[in-house]
Amino acid sequence: MTAPKKRARRKPVKKKPDYVLATIPDDTFGAATDPLPAKSPEAPPLTADERFEYLLDNPDLYAAARALPGPGRVGRPAHHPPVVYLVFLCAISLFGSARATSCHLQRPIWWDLVRAGIRTHMGDELADSLQPVGPSRGQWNYFFHTKLKPAFADVRDISRDLWIQQALDHGMMSETSTRVSRSYPERHQVIHADATVACPPSSQRHRTTVNKVTGEIRHHRVDPDAGNTVEGGGARVYGNKFLSAAIRLANTPHSRVILGIESIRHKSVKHDPQRDDEGTAFVKLAQYILSRAGGLRAITYDNALRGVHRAPLIADGLVVFTTQHGGLTPESLHRYEDGPCRHDLYVAEGRVCERHITVDGTTHYTPLPVEELEYRQGTRTRFYHRLTIPCRVTNHTTRVRVDETPEDRQIDPSTKRQRFNRAEHLRQVPPDTHAGRRLKGFRQDSESQHSRFDQSYPHKRVPAYGANAGMLIYIGYAWLSNSVARAKINSTVAA
Repeated sequence: MTAPKKRARRKPVKKKPDYVLATIPDDTFGAATDPLPAKSPEAPPLTADERFEYLLDNPDLYAAARALPGPGRVGRPAHHPPVVYLVFLCAISLFGSARATSCHLQRPIWWDLVRAGIRTHMGDELADSLQPVGPSRGQWNYFFHTKLKPAFADVRDISRDLWIQQALDHGMMSETSTRVSRSYPERHQVIHADATVACPPSSQRHRTTVNKVTGEIRHHRVDPDAGNTVEGGGARVYGNKFLSAAIRLANTPHSRVILGIESIRHKSVKHDPQRDDEGTAFVKLAQYILSRAGGLRAITYDNALRGVHRAPLIADGLVVFTTQHGGLTPESLHRYEDGPCRHDLYVAEGRVCERHITVDGTTHYTPLPVEELEYRQGTRTRFYHRLTIPCRVTNHTTRVRVDETPEDRQIDPSTKRQRFNRAEHLRQVPPDTHAGRRLKGFRQDSESQHSRFDQSYPHKRVPAYGANAGMLIYIGYAWLSNSVARAKINSTVAA
């Protein structure tokens, strides 16, 4: 008897809108025929020893090591100084696991590189005091669990500050000598960010399982923080969720600089009250980066960022680009009146449209051309769309706020909700435009970053249990990636 066939999961059918959207006009956001920017040059491959040398040549790594917890006053003296264990943490992403890293650092061909890097950046005395070989796996596990994990927040914050300063030193998040449109910011002025789910070493959910036939009881190691998360394509993934933000230079391979990493909540608040949700965590990280880098102009994210998260970032002067969230229906904006002319303005598909109803009852929304995305700075930054309303009598010009207004935040007594979620329905840069597609292309760099992170470990499983331990592994990966970016950018400038 054959086994029953597994029923295929039915894909959700998208409901067609009950209205018609006219053609997107050519305006300040570009034309449909405009070509997208050319692809950047292909990044040349790097060998493992090159990446390791770039890591050991990074002076910021040793600055971070000086802030790590040192040996205590009681107990057995540590076999290695903290800087060795920080190098060990970063090398896990190079060699794939702590076991493989320990094996490599036991060999002189790799350990001599560590000794030479410490001698160059921290002095002869510390280099001469090092052991003949690197840490064993047991020594690493002891330091990781007793020193690094309790201090994970300090490691995260120290690394974040050094990474932001590295990006600034490379000319990223800085003003340019030429006037740049807010709709088309330079590549080095745009942060791309996203969240990813990192799979733990084991997918076991239960600490003990019982064989129903033999009665054998088996014990398993379970990640205490992992949980199920639904990703963008609808796939359910088991693991811990991490948020990262990065930036890069245009047409410069290996120039991505990771600016910050956060462990975010993917369970209910009841089961994980210590962590912020994805949107809240990103707003805090973006505002911190902006406080250090005044030349930051725009941020790209996926549609996990909603209007409540975009509004404070827009108020801080940033262009926040995300794709349009599905299920949004057109919202009435206001009626424009000028003499005998009457025009009903609505918000549909992320932009201002004029509504028309045909004789057969079909609703048509005609997108209005935007002449300019205006930026006005004050106590609270304001953004406007300067629009042209085509009319049989005469064309009209009006301005519409695309940031949240005090009237929007008022609570409607009938619905008990905010009167108008402007940041959710109306976008600074509409997605279905040339400028929007350009910014969307920038965001795809986050997918490349997460893919490289997953591929750094066997079976795409992060070799650590727990959210804090997993974030430390991600921090080590970021140090390795940023060290490569520092070396490559400096060599390009020197050439």
